Amino acid sequence: MRWGRAHPPRPAKVARGRKEVAQLAGAVVVPGVTTAAAIAGQLNAAERRLVTEAIVKAPRKPRVVLEVGTWLGGGSTLHLLRALEQNGEGHLWGIEADRAIYERMLANIGSAAPEALHRFTPLFGFSDVVIPKWLAEQGNDFLVDVAFLDGGDNPLEQITEFRLLDARIPVGGQLLSHDAKLRKGRWVVPYLSALDNWSAELHDVSEEGLFHAHKLRASPSPESLWGAEKELRRLRANPVERLGAFLPQPANAFLLRFLPGRLIRRITQGRR
Repeated sequence: MRWGRAHPPRPAKVARGRKEVAQLAGAVVVPGVTTAAAIAGQLNAAERRLVTEAIVKAPRKPRVVLEVGTWLGGGSTLHLLRALEQNGEGHLWGIEADRAIYERMLANIGSAAPEALHRFTPLFGFSDVVIPKWLAEQGNDFLVDVAFLDGGDNPLEQITEFRLLDARIPVGGQLLSHDAKLRKGRWVVPYLSALDNWSAELHDVSEEGLFHAHKLRASPSPESLWGAEKELRRLRANPVERLGAFLPQPANAFLLRFLPGRLIRRITQGRR
């Protein structure tokens, strides 16, 4: 799928992020960014509370948290990180695919939460490349207690991320995704909701929506898996999505240039 790929294609790599963050802590300050409130973030107050509670109210303190799509760091990244610090346990890995945004995010986190930097490792690249490499580096017994998905607008991305992570999320683990009511979450929300080994809730607290699922059993029943896959096939057959997958990226970009901004946002993001 090509409509709304988050960023221009570039060679993806996994950044050795702890050293980068350590260099920024106490040394790099973005002009005008001195407090958490000043760092741009894409979650509203209710969503930030829900993300924080997913960490601090978990029956077992999360040890491994993965975020896809940090953006500038002032939303989910900062609140996940501070929640882990409040727990006194756990580590956050954050994936970002835009180099300029990635650098600004590092500076923002370094200035806003220096006390929690030891709990954060940034990863640079696209999630479908970064996640398999990251998991392979951690070993076969490595588990992901909480995953927060908020990357590109392409709905296939969150499906791909879920499939890459599912076997590593233990029973009792959590998956959250932002923009759940928009195009980004249009596939993963009904797909997970159809699996009977997950409990799922869509928090209608914003225009975008926040999806929150808990893993109940290791595997779904064959019947629910069949139903989920059938629903996914139906969603993937959407004419607009099929057109976006068929046309090469330059053709998509060329066509979008002739459309009004509101229609572009409706196609690429699913906004009304």
